[in-house]
Amino acid sequence: MKNNRDLLMVKCEAKFKFPAVFIVSSGRSGTTLLASILNASEQIYIPYESDFIARAYPYYQDKNQFTEDDYRYLFRAFKLAAKQDGWGLSEDDVVSRLKERSPQTFAAVNAVIYEAFHQQEGTDQLLWGIKAPVLIASLDRIHQVCPQAKIIHIIRDGRDVYLSYQKVHKTSEIKFGPKGVMANALYWVDGLRRVEDFINANPNHQLYELRYDDLLHDPASSLKSLCGFLGIEYKPSMHERFNALERNKKVAPEHFRQSIHKKLHGGLDPNNTQKYLSAMSRLEQIKFELIAIPYLLKYGYQPERPILNTGLLAPIRSCLYFLARQFNNWRYKKRDRKVYQQAHQMNSVD
Repeated sequence: MKNNRDLLMVKCEAKFKFPAVFIVSSGRSGTTLLASILNASEQIYIPYESDFIARAYPYYQDKNQFTEDDYRYLFRAFKLAAKQDGWGLSEDDVVSRLKERSPQTFAAVNAVIYEAFHQQEGTDQLLWGIKAPVLIASLDRIHQVCPQAKIIHIIRDGRDVYLSYQKVHKTSEIKFGPKGVMANALYWVDGLRRVEDFINANPNHQLYELRYDDLLHDPASSLKSLCGFLGIEYKPSMHERFNALERNKKVAPEHFRQSIHKKLHGGLDPNNTQKYLSAMSRLEQIKFELIAIPYLLKYGYQPERPILNTGLLAPIRSCLYFLARQFNNWRYKKRDRKVYQQAHQMNSVD
């Protein structure tokens, strides 16, 4: 017999529309590129980033009765957790919609907020998607809130990911991501291990893994397979003319278009791989591979020093992986709490 929460979810699914796909990664791995390509299918729309679904989850997932105050706090949390100042949505408009639709689960609140955006953009008839690399740490939360959603995990060689984060810290006005090579290696591995854990815990999962390198070198084959997974039609224009799509100009914020997302304007660049061979020092490569070699090999990336893949180092790696997980969990909990507190402080100021 279904419990009250199950019955609420059944009613919720019948009344509200939910995101059909989430794109996650360990960061700097092509999530914006992939979102742009999928948008060019004209069958799905993935707007600006948002990790709202994860940040508000600890405080609202178990509620089954929402008040107007809850709706207002939740929208403000969305505004804090979503790019472009909450996707450019109006608080009064969204709260009015929430009061009218009266969602009584966290999942349904998400649905109404997304609906407000897509109706505003004229994309409400398309499939909806969410893109946020950091959601790689919240796969269970995605699954709990949107159990029917499909998840795309895009993987890039961690050594090139490291170089990309270095570029962020050197050229971008907004700095984010790990800095040092060891921190990068551990962060990259932790993301992959979280996906591994999710797959192992959910044998009937709907998670698809796509290598960034394969997308660049053979976009047609990669996208045909991905489109089959998503249940949409593959079109060559997806990867041939995605950068000309007007909607895609909104995917990357203006202040990133001439820095970390500059390559989006030029289309797919098959040469944007294995940069570590020339741009990483020998010492940086050794440090990265000491930590990450098991996962480089798992995803088909050739290490420069295969000898480092020795069982003698396995206990040390396991210890480092454990510590990285604890540290990252602490950071994410801190982020959850910060969003929750700031949303309530915004209310007190008003």
